[in-house]
Amino acid sequence: MIGGHRGNPAQHPENTLRSFRSAIEVGCDLIECDVHLSSDGRLVVIHDHTLERTTNGKGLVRDHTAAELRRLDAGHGERIPLLQEVVELAIGKVGLVIEIKQVPIQYPGLEDKLVAMLRQLGAIAECAVVSFHHPSIRVLREMEARLQLGILEGARPIDPARMLKESGADVFSPHWGAMDPQLVKEVHGAGGAVGVWPVDDDQAVAWCKFCKPDSVFTNRPVEIGAALRS
Repeated sequence: MIGGHRGNPAQHPENTLRSFRSAIEVGCDLIECDVHLSSDGRLVVIHDHTLERTTNGKGLVRDHTAAELRRLDAGHGERIPLLQEVVELAIGKVGLVIEIKQVPIQYPGLEDKLVAMLRQLGAIAECAVVSFHHPSIRVLREMEARLQLGILEGARPIDPARMLKESGADVFSPHWGAMDPQLVKEVHGAGGAVGVWPVDDDQAVAWCKFCKPDSVFTNRPVEIGAALRS
């Protein structure tokens, strides 16, 4: 499966509704977004803990209300979306992978708010939640058995199957360069799936064709999707 990493950021501002709509239009199987909490406890979609790189704002996301965040320009007039808007856009059209940003800054209560919202929207079956903060994934597993969950890793672990089991996750999601055929075999043997990121060049495509992960997340879904399918 091809996942649009933050939508289709090669053509539109990342993590905006325009970017997500484009990823759906170009045929992505999945779209991926990043979630923080605003100072008033709203689930907002932006990658960094700070505002400077992707908006015309300054400071930490968590120090601003949702209304203040949504007044910022996230690129070409786009706004920072609420997670609810992204879920409503995706539901019935494409799978949604939600990365919760719990490191290095943690947001107490984020998991509760997320599960409550997904239940309210009837979106549990169409969403997956992933994080570098594996304890959050364990908490989510205890809260909602139906939710697909994944752990993110930047390096090749000694025992990915054990990490999957201990976190209660279904998906092991490493950087593509931290994947090898044995890792894929071990995760599949444990009943899990492998999703890699960010596959954006010929070298990464070639390695994915060799290792055969279950899903590939890319910032260039049009070009990379065509390359992987060729």
